[in-house]
Amino acid sequence: MTSNVSSFRSLVEDRSLSQAERLAFIDYKIMYLGEVSRQDIIEEFSIGQAAASNDMRLYRELRPANSRLDHATKRTIITPETYVPLVNIDAHTALDFIKNGFCRSRLEPGVPSLPVETIDPRLAPGALNDEQVAAVTRAMKGQYGVECEYESHNSANTDKRVLFPIALFVDRQSWYVRAFDQGAARFKNFKLSRIKSTPCALGSNLQFPKVGGYLEKDTQWHTLVPLELVVADPENVQQLTREFGLEHGRKIVVCRAALIYFARVNWRIDVENGDKNIFYFKLSNLIALKQMGLGDELMKSIKFGS
Repeated sequence: MTSNVSSFRSLVEDRSLSQAERLAFIDYKIMYLGEVSRQDIIEEFSIGQAAASNDMRLYRELRPANSRLDHATKRTIITPETYVPLVNIDAHTALDFIKNGFCRSRLEPGVPSLPVETIDPRLAPGALNDEQVAAVTRAMKGQYGVECEYESHNSANTDKRVLFPIALFVDRQSWYVRAFDQGAARFKNFKLSRIKSTPCALGSNLQFPKVGGYLEKDTQWHTLVPLELVVADPENVQQLTREFGLEHGRKIVVCRAALIYFARVNWRIDVENGDKNIFYFKLSNLIALKQMGLGDELMKSIKFGS
């Protein structure tokens, strides 16, 4: 990160709080989504066209090399070769914005009303690189591919991949991207922290590969499946009922077929494949899920943190 990147607080001290917030929003949109428009600002902050235009003009004065105006779409587009962040917005904060919407309190956390402590995900082994994450999220927004080096969980070696990202998801520990892997010719899940080089954009004119016109439709992502959970150990029924809100020792959880392995890990589901872990639940519909072609994902050995 370049040394002249401002903290949000220093931007507030130079500008008004409301304008600093809007400038941070513009910077976030350009860095992590690759583009911003005057209408984006108007809709986010409920301000008039003149005020939004003034914010865009001020941003260009502060960071003239960060973007260019696309006259056809009237959108301000990132120039990645010369982009320097105006505000320090880390990848975890940006991903939270993408998931939940822009929020000033994430830029400048306040004082908690009661004693609260958080195990900061930025201190975890899977810490995220801002530029790498931004390259992936921009590609997703622009619907183009990226070339990057990726370290698989079962190997210390990195290999070069061409990925077409389509969605993000997060479990209790880590962020992942769902992408079409051109080399493997199928959709797969990739842990963002395992990307070991800043992804190189293949160009916004390179759209998702098409096979029969339908390859962009990831059927596993769009297929919802029920997991019929039953308590694995009858002695734990009362405890788990309180903790998970079970009814008669059972619970139905619906998840995407593409994420069934992660659901199994997070719910600690025993599929009787020889894994030696602490399990809370079994699946009463395991046979039906296997018949749906989900057996390979369900039966994979659990690798926590993978």
